Amino acid sequence: MIVEPSQLGETRSTDADVCIIGGGAAGLSLAAEFLGTRWRVVVLESGSHHPDAFGEALNDLDCLGLPHDGARLGRRRGLGGTTRAWGGQLLPLRSSEVEPRAWVPHSGWPLTLDELQPFYRRVEAMLGVEGPPYDAQTWKTIGIAPPAFDARRFCVRFSQWAPLTRRNFAVLMRRAISSSRNVTVFLDSTVTSLDCTVGGENIRSVRARSREGRTIEVRARVVVLACGAIETPRLLLAHGLANRSGLVGRFFQDHISYVAGVVQPRSRAELQRLFDPRYLGRTMLTAKIEPTDTQQRDQGMLNAMGHIAFEIPEALGLLEIRRLLRAVQSGELRMPRLEEVCALVRGGGELTRLVFSRLVQRRRRSPSYGGVRLLVDVEQAPNPESRITLSQKKDALGVPLPALDWRLSGQEQATLSAYSRALAAEFDARGLGSVTLAETPEARDIFHHMGTTRMSGSAKEGVTNTDLRCHDVDNLFVASAAVFPTGGIANPTMTILALSLRLADHLKGTLGRQV
Repeated sequence: MIVEPSQLGETRSTDADVCIIGGGAAGLSLAAEFLGTRWRVVVLESGSHHPDAFGEALNDLDCLGLPHDGARLGRRRGLGGTTRAWGGQLLPLRSSEVEPRAWVPHSGWPLTLDELQPFYRRVEAMLGVEGPPYDAQTWKTIGIAPPAFDARRFCVRFSQWAPLTRRNFAVLMRRAISSSRNVTVFLDSTVTSLDCTVGGENIRSVRARSREGRTIEVRARVVVLACGAIETPRLLLAHGLANRSGLVGRFFQDHISYVAGVVQPRSRAELQRLFDPRYLGRTMLTAKIEPTDTQQRDQGMLNAMGHIAFEIPEALGLLEIRRLLRAVQSGELRMPRLEEVCALVRGGGELTRLVFSRLVQRRRRSPSYGGVRLLVDVEQAPNPESRITLSQKKDALGVPLPALDWRLSGQEQATLSAYSRALAAEFDARGLGSVTLAETPEARDIFHHMGTTRMSGSAKEGVTNTDLRCHDVDNLFVASAAVFPTGGIANPTMTILALSLRLADHLKGTLGRQV
């Protein structure tokens, strides 16, 4: 059931087995695992069916450190959360990314990759993608002779992309949740209070408020924070919870990206053959070039990812198609404007060729002209001084705003520069083209918020344990990239979902034993 604020009285109280704070990827996937079970689940979503000005204003924050566009632009207050704008990219972590690395301070997960693998398979099934392999074996699967990259220094992995119709979780799960008898989503319900026992060892109730002042109180056996790596520490810090380690809010991370250079292909057709997206069934695949574990260790590098971007000339009308597809995903489809229709007509010949490639050749062919860029992304080294704290300001509902002090360690820029040079040299050596490198890496964030309530084997080293339970609060859990000790280089969504499904299994076992 999905409940609008207008369906509530001035105050409403309810009991639940599980109260989930946040209706984005983590919260809705976790709730969906309880559909049709004997346990009652309540989801408190701060936004409404669609993001609006009031909800977005609640995302305000102070930026104290480096500029960070994604702190505002990368969050959505509305059912589905950031899946409303998510590109659908899925790529699991590498084994080396969850292991301690001597050259990366504070690295290492208390979980192994093998423990995550069964849940990656469930994510793939949920989102309708092909699944393994993600490595160089994929070249054979799609029938392409691979490039002869130096295998000691470079490895190729393939991202898989969820179909457009399965990316927005508000659309994907709305029907099942709307008709559910045991899972209830309350919209426009922003959590303002976590009522605890005297010592803070248990959450007794959660209080949320609508923009019009209606309140709902949820008394739950288990509370799950599923509201991202900025809102999660904000709530914990505002209520003085789960912070005996002093690490709540610390180790804020993102992925850093920059345009490494401009590529002059020896053969544009060859570059397109290798790096145009391909399809297996409904699953789109894209190739990424990463440093091997050996190269990372020998060079003291973080993990990085290089990929080729074929620029889309405005005249083709492809940008208009992308805008329309994004509108479909967000659930806000509109009629195209006149200038957009004209652009589609002008690019008709090229568009016909691209459609033919998609349907017949199982390939999303890039345009036959336009610039080619080499993009390089890098993971952020965990840094305790990169953190979320509380501002002196408060939002419209009286909750202190977060303050973000985003800091890099120096390893990020060093890796960007070194790996860009290595890739440029490799492209030249393999006859793929020459790369004119950018003079100075101008890094930007890419809206992948991680860290801030890191998972750890001991209470001194983090905020949650391997079951995602807060070390200091017996019935409080975190389902979010906030628990990532290190981010790796992959888009975090696949691992967020895997951890959420793993948490669902754990909670079912725990609740069952408590009956």
